[in-house]
Amino acid sequence: MVVITGFKLRFLDARVWRYALAAIADLVDIGAVGVTSEGLMIRAMDPSHVALIEFHVPSAGFEVFDAGGEVNIPISFEDFSKILKRASKKDELALEYDGQRFWVELITPQGIGRRFSIPILSSSAVEKVPELKIDFPVRSKMYPQAFYSAYKVFSEVGEVITFSSTPEGLRISGSSETAEAEIILTLEGGGLLEHQHSGEDVEKASYTIDYFDKVATASSIAEETSIAFGTDRPCEVTLSMPRGARLVLYVAPRSE
Repeated sequence: MVVITGFKLRFLDARVWRYALAAIADLVDIGAVGVTSEGLMIRAMDPSHVALIEFHVPSAGFEVFDAGGEVNIPISFEDFSKILKRASKKDELALEYDGQRFWVELITPQGIGRRFSIPILSSSAVEKVPELKIDFPVRSKMYPQAFYSAYKVFSEVGEVITFSSTPEGLRISGSSETAEAEIILTLEGGGLLEHQHSGEDVEKASYTIDYFDKVATASSIAEETSIAFGTDRPCEVTLSMPRGARLVLYVAPRSE
């Protein structure tokens, strides 16, 4: 393994990071920012081990990518997110690591930079989270607006969201003691861009809706959204974002 003594990265749209880090910080306080020659990766799991979130930006997605090895920097995601909340619509983002400090800079279109230092934490404070490899029998792609609208409907109805799939399409439902709602998305109706359903059996699973909150908000700047799941399997929500960035959330199914 080649160890990086430092790196300099520059990304053209700081808003992508603002939304991504808000979603990450909502689930977990601290974690590691990993950089290799292939790009940047954040992978973290919430303390209850119900949700896992990943944020990946390939090296080609950066305007400047000066790094040639591998490093993991343990930091506070809450601190990182607070800085990124200052990002305006056209700000660029620069990240720099000199082996001792992690620098975050927001750069206006006029070239004015606001630079912040985030303390490096002990590596022992960060949980190592393995990559998930799950075979999903269902995967549906949709416009981000459709995903966000569905989330808003069911977040106002109850605490649980249920996905049910057949070869014909995707049914999303939720209920409480006083209300219930459902949305049916199909290719023919225009609600889905793609729908892959393995086999003929119905696939159905329920999840706690609160875990989807910040990812649903981040979908406002996504270019495409996909949902993958299966009976008794986690749900995977993938946001394809500008410049090849991807925000992926996994939520474990409810046992009831």
